[in-house]
Amino acid sequence: MKKTAERKYFDKEWSSMRAYMKSFLKKGKQEDLHQFRVQVKKLRAFLILSDSAAPAQNLIKHFQPVKKIFKEAGVIRNAYINLELAKAYQINNAAFERSQQQEQTKATKKFNSKYGKNVVKIKRTYKKLKKEIKPINEEPINLFYQNQLQEISATLGEQKFNEQLHDCRKQLKILIFNYKLIQPELHIGFNKDYLDQVQTAIGDWHDLVLAKALFSGNAAQHKKLIANLKMQESKTKKLATDLIKDFYRLATTIEEVLTEEMS
Repeated sequence: MKKTAERKYFDKEWSSMRAYMKSFLKKGKQEDLHQFRVQVKKLRAFLILSDSAAPAQNLIKHFQPVKKIFKEAGVIRNAYINLELAKAYQINNAAFERSQQQEQTKATKKFNSKYGKNVVKIKRTYKKLKKEIKPINEEPINLFYQNQLQEISATLGEQKFNEQLHDCRKQLKILIFNYKLIQPELHIGFNKDYLDQVQTAIGDWHDLVLAKALFSGNAAQHKKLIANLKMQESKTKKLATDLIKDFYRLATTIEEVLTEEMS
């Protein structure tokens, strides 16, 4: 792959990241903050792939200042998501809502007050990373994807619903995020639609685990809700279990072949 392709992709995703952060400061919309964090994940995925091709460059280490901003934004998002969960499950708990609203307001003020400093950090990080980006050749790309899919397959084969499963989702998203960039260089099959289904199913399961933990502090008050969450969790587990059977073959089977087999 030519260096210009990597740099063009890097510039585009970096510009989008900055734009979403700026938009959140001006409008305060949660979707902008969410998209800012998605862009950080995309850039991190790209740097992980780049480091796999040339481990000595350690680009991910230079990305730490942006990752710190990402975590600060996460405090705002977590409080917002907790409020949305309470709304979705019709939890009428004034003390809980008040605490989460206060957390969201406090974290937002802190995030916005550091905007100027964060812009400087982002500029410095960009300059440092831009000059270190090197071409990623076909061989390391294919090796990275093959190794990652095999590693994910081994973990999913154990069919254990724990934090390792959530880690598999993170690995899948790295592969999916980078796919558009590296697709012309990838010679192993990569069924993006199937992998999207798998990571979504794992994400749905993990969301229910978090929701259950959030409301289990007052088990007596939320008895019916927790029972409902457990039932939903059981369904998402079954869906995920069915999806990940024969994972590696399905993940590396092109869509046309898979559709033909299913028909």
